[in-house]
Amino acid sequence: MTDLSTRESGQNGNRATATMIGRSRTTTLFVILVVVAALGLAGLAIAGTGTIGTAQADAGSETVVDENADEQDGERVVVRLEDDHVVTESVADELPRDPTVETKDSERKLDIEDGTLVTDNERNVTADGRTIRAASVDPNLVITHSDDPNVVNDTIIVGSDGLLETEDGGEPITTEDGEDVWYPHYDRTSFDIDVDEDDINEVGEGLNLTVPFEVENTEYGNESQDITLELYDDPNDDPINTVSTDVSLDRGESTSETLEHEVESGDHNAETIIVTPDHGNSSPDIPVTIHRAETMIDIDDIDPPGVGETLSVDVELDRWGDDPPGDHEFLVDFRVGQSADETELVETKPVELSPGGDAVITFDEYEVQPEDEPELFVEAGLRDHPTENESDSKTVPIIGDELREANVEATIVDRNWPDEGEELEITGVIGYVDEEFIPTDSHTYPIDMYVDGDLEDSKNVTLDGEESVRETFTYQTEKGDAPRVDVDLESPGEGDSARPRVNGSGFDVTIEEVDDPVNETETVTAIARLENVGDVSDEQDVRMRIDNAISDPEKTSREIEDNETVSLDIGQAATERFSYRTGDDDAPMIEVAILTDDAEATTNVTVRDSAPRFEARELSASSAGDEVDLSATINNTGHEPDNQYVEFHLDDEVVYIDRFSLEPWEERTVSATVDAPTTAGSHDFSVVTDNVTETSDGAVVVDDVDEEPEPEPEPEPEPEDEEPEPTDEGGLPWFLILLGVLGVLASAGVFLIYRDDPENFPPDAATLQSQLERAAAKIKHSVTTLIAQAKAGDVDSILVSVKRLIGLGTGTLIVQNELPRDTLVRVRCQTAEDTVVLEDLELAPNERRTLGSLPDSSEFKVGAGVEDITAHEEIFQGITGDVGVVLRADGILIANFD
Repeated sequence: MTDLSTRESGQNGNRATATMIGRSRTTTLFVILVVVAALGLAGLAIAGTGTIGTAQADAGSETVVDENADEQDGERVVVRLEDDHVVTESVADELPRDPTVETKDSERKLDIEDGTLVTDNERNVTADGRTIRAASVDPNLVITHSDDPNVVNDTIIVGSDGLLETEDGGEPITTEDGEDVWYPHYDRTSFDIDVDEDDINEVGEGLNLTVPFEVENTEYGNESQDITLELYDDPNDDPINTVSTDVSLDRGESTSETLEHEVESGDHNAETIIVTPDHGNSSPDIPVTIHRAETMIDIDDIDPPGVGETLSVDVELDRWGDDPPGDHEFLVDFRVGQSADETELVETKPVELSPGGDAVITFDEYEVQPEDEPELFVEAGLRDHPTENESDSKTVPIIGDELREANVEATIVDRNWPDEGEELEITGVIGYVDEEFIPTDSHTYPIDMYVDGDLEDSKNVTLDGEESVRETFTYQTEKGDAPRVDVDLESPGEGDSARPRVNGSGFDVTIEEVDDPVNETETVTAIARLENVGDVSDEQDVRMRIDNAISDPEKTSREIEDNETVSLDIGQAATERFSYRTGDDDAPMIEVAILTDDAEATTNVTVRDSAPRFEARELSASSAGDEVDLSATINNTGHEPDNQYVEFHLDDEVVYIDRFSLEPWEERTVSATVDAPTTAGSHDFSVVTDNVTETSDGAVVVDDVDEEPEPEPEPEPEPEDEEPEPTDEGGLPWFLILLGVLGVLASAGVFLIYRDDPENFPPDAATLQSQLERAAAKIKHSVTTLIAQAKAGDVDSILVSVKRLIGLGTGTLIVQNELPRDTLVRVRCQTAEDTVVLEDLELAPNERRTLGSLPDSSEFKVGAGVEDITAHEEIFQGITGDVGVVLRADGILIANFD
């Protein structure tokens, strides 16, 4: 809104500015001359004697400048590296840092105005007196032919000294007062570095570190620079080491290079590298790994062996660096023991490794003994290992009775709720916990159930592999066990506990009173009656539970919001009060539940939204021939009045819009009769308000209808020998109407010329000839129909044909302001070829404007907004009736009102 208001300051009052079809911008004398010319050309076109088009034919194979190439107006002139051409900024793909072209002495920037090249103080810029124009070619700044301004003769480049000149003739580009034009930064360079850290190899000391990188000269000059690789252990300190290479790049050129560094002793401390040019953009800090010259040893994961089995251990060796130099044989010792201090040498194996090489060796000569349970310590390392990385150790579990039993687990998964004197049933699942320690043969384990610390049931359970076993354990309850007993299910490994309920009492509950409805943020109070219908006294925690997702059948959101501890003797009853303060998420309904350990009571409470809320229900649709009757009930469930739009949709198309006000909890039934969909099948009926969208899937069904046979044409009457004389009955004489039609056609010709180029109206002679040719062609196409309608005296048909001749349909474009304030808006209607309406206007509250006729086109689009018209845009195809643009508080509505 602010940009439009600023742009219109200084205008008279709130005057709207508009560009619309049919607006005249020429004098009366010129209109008369053009009308005469249009009539003459129309006659020539009809007779087939037109001669327009020789100018373009004379151009031969040369490139013709586009008439609409002045779309770059207001753009600066910049240098593009590709092909060394000078272009406008809209088509410059990659630009130097400061790409603007300027005059050499006065440092004036160059702009495009009215499609031609000028300085920013409106001095013409030419090549030997020839015009430089914007064209829809690449490059799009071209020098036009001295004899024909529409034909390209040459293009512009930057010379070796930075001066602009023609590409073919080498002629200088100057202003009208002789000042040279140049690119002042023609000799500047900037090398940008791009390093992919995934391409950097991981090496050890004594080997080569390779760093591939991309370097690009993003400026216009040509230069050679040193590119330096720097190794850092701390970016704030000096580099540990550096290495450089020389790279030469021309303007806009890029290349791939590789820096190599023979890693020296001490370089393993480096954590990052940076690749830096002499001047330009360096790479960011890149993490790097350089290993000390050593042979690293790593013991792979070991499968736990059983007693009597052979221990198999794989050891991986990676040799980093070249110390000692060349290929070398290493001796690897394998030791086993109960702990790191009690190992014995079991086996030694030699392995030969080249610098940067790796190998895997296996030690498998140790047989596990019973005394090795429950775990064994193993170690592998070089016989002479000066670094901690040249040895490795692991603790290996040994699968025996102790480990197998520790791996058994019993879990309680189910129980019943018996009354005192009945049998309590506890169901447990018994199995192994860790798959790694499951024995290959079956084993039997005792599983015990304790109740209140006493052993009450025991079973031997056999486990075979990964499969678990489900068992039920029982206990005969006694008087006094209520309300709960403590149960422990124990195994040789892990067990489980529970406190199952034993019914000896029973608290029944009913909700006697509750607040309904309540407004949002108010408190819901529920009065509940509790009675102990059991046979023992008891104390229970009675809770108030709220579910604010009760309106959504696919969602549950239950929370305990209040509770009371209640003690009741046998047969005793009590009344308790529970309360809950409603919040934003509770509208339109919550479920209130009062829970005891034995029972629950529920009721629903309506919560009125603090804001207005239009909800839709009772959607109905019925087909009647070519029409559909639609209806829905709209209810304001909030406790504020509101005025809203209510829309009916069939599938995704708006078919009806209504607007009305509702008081809190007021409802209204909305009905409409609309055209049935043209496509057979089921169609969804939706009702849309500002708050909700309710849909009845497949509510409208359209059956297939067999096409009726076309009626046979009536026989044409026999032609009469003499043409009948026109009569005065039924309207004006045809020759008077024909005369009026010719006048309308002439006006249409003038309008078509104006519409093609409104900024250059009236046109010059050459342009006028080309534009009249197109106008005459369109008039020729329609003249036969118009003459026939004129003879028939059908004035309405004549008006429709004339509107279609100039690209307009029968519908109109309407805009209405539903906002409570003055509002600025821009509205545009356009087809693929033309802009039919483009208007900036200010509307008072509830003001309605008719902007003009819609185009006679199979498809057009209407957009509205402040600066960005495409923010609210709709496409219409084959519609009838009017199109409305409605400014509302929740946005802009654009729809067809048939």
